[in-house]
Amino acid sequence: MLSPLDALAKSIRQFVRDCRQPQLLESGEPAIGLVSDGAVNWQVQSSGGWLILEAWNNDTFLSRKIRGIKSLTRERMELTTERFGGKPGVLVLYDAFRPSNAGIAQKGRRLVFAQGFRHFLEREFPGARIERLHTDADLENSLSPAYPRALIKYQGAHLAAIAAPPRSDVDGVLSFGLIWLDYLRRAGRGLHVGGLVLFVPHGREQTTCLRLQCLDPQVACYRLFAFDEADCTVAVDLTDCGNLDTHLPATPGEDRAPRLLPEAMIEEQIRSQLETLDAHLRPDPVYGQVPNFSGPDRGILDLLAIDYTGRLAVIELKATESVHLPLQALDYWLRVKWHLERNDFSRYGYFPGLAIRRDAPRLLLAAPALRYHPTNERILGYFRRVIEVQRIGLAEGPGPIRVMFRY
Repeated sequence: MLSPLDALAKSIRQFVRDCRQPQLLESGEPAIGLVSDGAVNWQVQSSGGWLILEAWNNDTFLSRKIRGIKSLTRERMELTTERFGGKPGVLVLYDAFRPSNAGIAQKGRRLVFAQGFRHFLEREFPGARIERLHTDADLENSLSPAYPRALIKYQGAHLAAIAAPPRSDVDGVLSFGLIWLDYLRRAGRGLHVGGLVLFVPHGREQTTCLRLQCLDPQVACYRLFAFDEADCTVAVDLTDCGNLDTHLPATPGEDRAPRLLPEAMIEEQIRSQLETLDAHLRPDPVYGQVPNFSGPDRGILDLLAIDYTGRLAVIELKATESVHLPLQALDYWLRVKWHLERNDFSRYGYFPGLAIRRDAPRLLLAAPALRYHPTNERILGYFRRVIEVQRIGLAEGPGPIRVMFRY
């Protein structure tokens, strides 16, 4: 008859044998594949009255005392452990081949990066106290698990912090950073959070840097750091973000390339009833998707119009909720402003016969009234006051435009 330790070891070995791609994961550590290049790189054996499980690869060696099986299914085995110093822990054995386990590896990567994020903060803010560090989702407050976030106290002041992992949508980090900062300020009960610290992968910081230049420094302060593959960090100079990735076609044309629904329907409604959207705007000419700049599909349509005083207006159209709408609209506004300051629109024949004012363009956000994300207004509150933004809520459905609200 098997002893309890031998029975436990047998159960572990049997589970691993039944896996097509067995892996071992401990919170905060990289996953270890238990078969590498056809060779077994793990073992479980009795020693000193304990069952010891060891696993290794080129970068990691893990050794844990196994107390018992916490839970067991065909896809996953959770083991209770004792770490150094008697601290309890959990090891997860799982079959990475099974689709149901895809989230485990992803969560593991997030926990690993969160530890790196902690080290970033400790390095750049020596002596700071990390009062909170989260990697979980908070759907009620629109906080994504993709970006670890923290609250730190440094030199007597509190700061919000957030980081973008290398595999994440790096350009989305500022939206969630502002949501996190705003959440802390609203929920802090007298806690004053003075600003936001962001960490992004080196070479992918330009969009965040340009956006930060457009935020009001009197509302919050901002610091941006870039990290490399060796986890070295460097402060980014927010006044030197390089050249804008933008191009203004030399031959203007009212772009009516095929669009995907439902944004296409809103675009056609607005083009044909522009004065209903805003009585100050000339009904023509209206240009679509100029200037151009590379980047991921934002799911937003951009229109450029002019009012009767010669001031440009950037119109952003969005048919579905998105936390990123304000900052993605800001990207387009920045590029229009950049070309306007260089007199490119007049030079290349845009708005023929009209005198174009050099004032910063207005920014109009147009979307179905019920499709604005609750966080959009909060993020807009961090914009510089020179950026004149108006939100316009439209009634949904075909037919004439009906403006439900504007503010």
